[in-house]
Order: sequence, then C-alpha cells, then structure tokens
Amino acid sequence: MGAKDVISKRLIRQIVKDMAIYLLGLPIVRLEEVPTERQRIETRCADIVMRVETEGGECFLLHLELQDSNAPEMPLRMLRYFTDIALAYPDEPIRQYVIYTGRERLTMSDAVVTDEWRYIYRLIDMHDLDCERFIQEDNPDALVLAILCDFKGRDGRAVIEGIIRRLIELTGRQPEKLRNYLKMLETLSTNRRLEQVFQEVEEKMLREIDIEKLPSYQLGRGNGLQEGRQEGRQEERFHIARIALRQGLTTEQVVALTGLTREAVEALRD
Repeated sequence: MGAKDVISKRLIRQIVKDMAIYLLGLPIVRLEEVPTERQRIETRCADIVMRVETEGGECFLLHLELQDSNAPEMPLRMLRYFTDIALAYPDEPIRQYVIYTGRERLTMSDAVVTDEWRYIYRLIDMHDLDCERFIQEDNPDALVLAILCDFKGRDGRAVIEGIIRRLIELTGRQPEKLRNYLKMLETLSTNRRLEQVFQEVEEKMLREIDIEKLPSYQLGRGNGLQEGRQEGRQEERFHIARIALRQGLTTEQVVALTGLTREAVEALRD
C-alpha cells in the first residue's frame, strides 16, 4: 500500500482481534502484542505478532500478515518469520496466517516442500468471502473488512455507501473513531481500485448529513479540539476541512467543525 503503510498498520493493530474472530474463526478472549525488536520481521503494512488466549484456554502466538500482491517468495519469507519468532519465544506454539487482499487472482503458494521436510502456513483469500457476511455484523471492524471481500456482482459504489452509512450509525457518537474507520476504509479501497469511488461517496454522504448535528461538529463548537492530543489529529482535521470546503461550507463552519484556526482554513481555501 506504499505511502499508506504506516496508517494501515496503526489502524489494523486496533482491529486485529476482530480480524482474528471474523476472518480466522478464533474465539479469542485476550490478546497482547509481543515485542519483535529481536526478530528479522520486516516492517510491512500488517506485520503483527500477538499472544492470544481462546475461550477454551488455549494460548499461542498469532502471526498475521496482510499481503496485497502475489509474492512468489512469500512461503520462504513466512518460514523465516517462523524461525525468528520461535527463537525469540521457544516455549510457545505459533500460528501463522497470510490474508491476501490483492487485486489480482491469488497465485501464491502456502508451503515450502523439499524431499526431506515440509513447512505450511494458513493462506486466506479475501476474494473467497462474501462481503454481506461482514456488512450484516453490528461491528464497525467487520464493516471495514467488507470492502476487501467479494461483492457478488453488486455495484461497488452501492456497497461503499452501505458500509459508510452503517459506520456512521455505529460510531456517530464517537467522531474520532469514525474518522479512524473512514481512513482505514479509504486505505483498503485501493486494493479494489475503488479509491476514487470511495472519495466521491464519502463527500456525497457528508453533504447529505445535517453537518451541524454531527457529534464532531458539536465537539468542535462546544469544547474545541486539543492540538496534538492524539497521533495524526492535525492531519485528520485538515482532511475534514478540505472535504468541507469542497462542499461549500463557510470558513466559520469549517472552523467550528475542525477546531482549526481561521487563518489555517483560509490558507486551505486559497
């Protein structure tokens, strides 16, 4: 995902438990990220190692890779990851998954086979999953994953509209959470060549909403937004301001919505 790798990784870490539940079928009750500084695992968009505990009391290390292109060397790379993790945590069992989200048909292998031994990991192709399965869940994490799945012939614009509408319903009282999910959705939309469609749908739906009744508007008007309180906050405010200006909002409305200064908004308008 190129320049969006950092954003993707940060947001995917927030929903890794839901990915494990909805994609892997693991009944997880507890998980924690384990350090990887001593490992040779490359910094990739979804390179995650978690210690998990299931409802049945089973404990293991979960290594999750999000792969957006066919990489012939992937089995060897996963084998290297396995040995790195095993050396760092020799007494813990390991489960490895690659979740393929690429645009092209999956052609990667899930094994390394020689005459003497065989190594295998679990490979999940998102194209094999019906998006409706995730859209029906009352969970924003599942909704975001829906954009990577099979649309079953449905129009991409209509699917995205449905996902965003449900996200607003489920997170409308938590504007920061909604912005995070929309950012994740935009990032993942590139895997379906739907980034332009997503941007158009997002702007259209925001125009249809009474913006002065949005919780984010009320938050900005009543309490303001504390500069730098969270990582990426300033970037998010400028992103929202640009959308609002394209929709024709006045400078005063954008200031109230985002908490930016009047000078900053005027600079964006210019």
